[in-house]
Amino acid sequence: MATHVIHQEKISRISQHGVSTFKVIIVGRDPLTASLLADSLTNNLSCESVTARHSELLRMLGSSAADLVIISADLNSIAGAGFDLASAVSAAYPSTPIIILLDEPVSDLVIRAFISGARGVFNPQDSMTDFIDCVERVRKGAIWARKEVSDYLMDALKSIPAPGLLNGDPSSLLSTRELQVVQCAARGKTNKAIAGELRLSEHTVKNYLFKAFEKLGVSSRVELLFYMTVRGHSFGPRSAVPEDRSRVEMMGDVASFPAASGE
Repeated sequence: MATHVIHQEKISRISQHGVSTFKVIIVGRDPLTASLLADSLTNNLSCESVTARHSELLRMLGSSAADLVIISADLNSIAGAGFDLASAVSAAYPSTPIIILLDEPVSDLVIRAFISGARGVFNPQDSMTDFIDCVERVRKGAIWARKEVSDYLMDALKSIPAPGLLNGDPSSLLSTRELQVVQCAARGKTNKAIAGELRLSEHTVKNYLFKAFEKLGVSSRVELLFYMTVRGHSFGPRSAVPEDRSRVEMMGDVASFPAASGE
């Protein structure tokens, strides 16, 4: 007998606290992951956790405000699709904090997550204690990342030349095809994904990237991301780095950037 699966928002409320104090919407890479995270939140915090499909998120935010949005970097088996969704949420609802779930917190993906508007990056393989801490701090206005993730950010910043030393507008320096490849790379797409999208071989993509890096004066995808952002190719309205670096709190192996005073 054929079965028809009807998707519904799953709403979990923590019973022992009675009234929920804030609302979280979770868009996971799959329904099971999202449900587990929602259950963890409602079992540990006084909150309402709602799971949703990526296609429903903007509509849900438009009809009912959320205090926090959690988005997986990979959605429906599409690597990096969550970054585009986070950018859309960040542009439409800039006051809504975002946490991105990142299974592989490598440097270029970490940078991409924060440029997409995230205020926290969490690896689902880490402990639920860390997840709860991440949610609590981001909800209160802090920027949350484990120490190795924050190290990626600091190392990336140190490797970027001052804006005045960077070459000019990429659109005037690159060929049309080089610019297309660079834009895809800056969105976090792999060489294989770029090749499939632009109908090129992976070898050709590598050649275009090599030539573009030379022309732009960058040497890695991390530098490319900052370069594109500095030159106005923004992937999200929020900055990944707090204005006052002296206020970074190092707590064990987690770095948390506090909210500005008065928040």
